[in-house]
Amino acid sequence: MSRLSVLGYAGLMPFIALPLLYLQPFYLSAALTLELYSLYSALILGFMAGVLWPVLHSNTTTAAKTDHLAIAAVTFPVLSFIALLTAVEYFLLAQACLFVLLRLSEYRLGINRQYSKSYRALRNHLTLVVLASHSLLYYLITRAG
Repeated sequence: MSRLSVLGYAGLMPFIALPLLYLQPFYLSAALTLELYSLYSALILGFMAGVLWPVLHSNTTTAAKTDHLAIAAVTFPVLSFIALLTAVEYFLLAQACLFVLLRLSEYRLGINRQYSKSYRALRNHLTLVVLASHSLLYYLITRAG
């Protein structure tokens, strides 16, 4: 397994651990767990959208494509920040959608073709786990309420 894969999967640890901690509020309160999860999710989405920036400066990117990439790169973190202002269950749904839309944007804008086959697979796996994590936490919150 490459270092990039190890780092990618390590980045999933809070997406796995925090929902488990939500179920066991002995260590952290449920409210604090949800706050940490939300902040981490917004941070990671911004980081992943930042992956679009190097593509902006590649020699193969046209001016029109550059504009679309720039808009996409800043829109995702801004929408994520706005979602933080909503109730946590809405935030979780919005974030799940934003992670999926980011991945779909990589396909639509042709960025995915610039990734190696192994990185494309890694991105798909990471996105699926993040989506499942947000869905699980949404389920746990709405079931409790």
